[in-house]
Amino acid sequence: MQGSVRLAVATRECHSQSHRFKGPCVRDANCATVCLTEGFTGGKCEGFRSRCFCIKSC
Repeated sequence: MQGSVRLAVATRECHSQSHRFKGPCVRDANCATVCLTEGFTGGKCEGFRSRCFCIKSC
């Protein structure tokens, strides 16, 4: 009888500040929409100053 082996693959996320997002980042959904136009897979508001950071796998 053979057992099955499952491998967990953890993908790393790279964050980069958006170049196109203007103003304070209040909603993650707005940030993500702008990041999609920049070629990223998503985005979220981060930091004390509430900046939009884009996310992609790296």
